[in-house]
This record gives sequence, structure tokens and C-alpha cells, in this order.
Amino acid sequence: MLHTETALQAERPPGTLGGAPLATIRSRALQQLVDWWFEARGERLMPTLGDVNPVEIPKVLTRIWLCDYLPECGRIRYRIAGDEINDFWGFNLAGRYLDDIVPAERLASVTDKCRLAIELPAIVHVAGCLSLTDEITRNGERVILPLSDDGRTVNALLGATERDWFRELEFDPFTTYSETAAVTAL
Repeated sequence: MLHTETALQAERPPGTLGGAPLATIRSRALQQLVDWWFEARGERLMPTLGDVNPVEIPKVLTRIWLCDYLPECGRIRYRIAGDEINDFWGFNLAGRYLDDIVPAERLASVTDKCRLAIELPAIVHVAGCLSLTDEITRNGERVILPLSDDGRTVNALLGATERDWFRELEFDPFTTYSETAAVTAL
């Protein structure tokens, strides 16, 4: 069994959202996505689904995923995912529910981070060991960005995952793998 520790740090930097949690993003493509998000939102709390324009975020398209949040059932459904994400899973994520594809041993951790983005709302940045199962473990980072059509209630998530796709970590059952999630409340 893979042991994972997750440290959550909820922060609201004084005056702005450009505080320490977002400064820790290492991936240039993920940083460009976050920069786009801030520009697209303008004076609003967060951008809308209609603001998402692939032409404006070309460097992250293969690593991007867009999900609808369905409050009536509390589930998250993939609307679209980039080629690298689909290739990693081995199938097209479009139309599938998060809880139908993420393995049970990782579901609570993944869902918790999405719920932070939805319920606070917040920008969530995850870095470190991004594991899916005991057999699939990669270093990397991920951002989860909330979208809202009414300006208050999150109805979609825009995210991207940057992984070292080709370098599998050597799995050691006696090692505790960790990831850190920095949460920036809006």
C-alpha cells in the first residue's frame, strides 16, 4: 500500500492573491495558465467557463483538463482533457466522472483538493509525488482553478497537470511519499 501524506496550507495573502503559494509554481506552462486565469477574471472573483479560450493558453493545452461540478449530486465530470492526460489514463476522459476513474485509494485526496477549489473558492497548487496507485507514481505539480458563471458559485474547474511522465519513481513500500497542497482562498 502506498502511504501518502498531504499537507494543506490555507492562506489568504494580505491585499492580493499573488502571495507565496502561487510563487511556488515551478512549471512555466502552469504559471502561464494561472496568469491567464487572473487576466481572464478581471475585476470578478473568478472567470466564467465562457472565458476559456484555447487560443489564449496554447502551451498548456496537452496537459489541461476542464470539469463540470454538478452540485445536485456532488460529482465532478470531465468535459475535456488534453492529449497527455488522456494518453496517461489510456482513454478519453470526456464525459467520465472523477470518482469513476480515480482509484479508491487516491479518491479522497483528489476529491478533497477539488472541493477546496469549489467550496472556498480557491486556487489549489499541488506539488510533489503525484501518485494514482501503488504502481503509478510520478513527481510533478498540478493547479486547480475555479470557474463560475454567476460570479459566486463554482460550477467548473480548470486545471493542468505537469508530470515527469517518463520517469517512474522507484517504489519502496517502506517509504512515505508526500505531496504538498497550497491553497489560496479568493
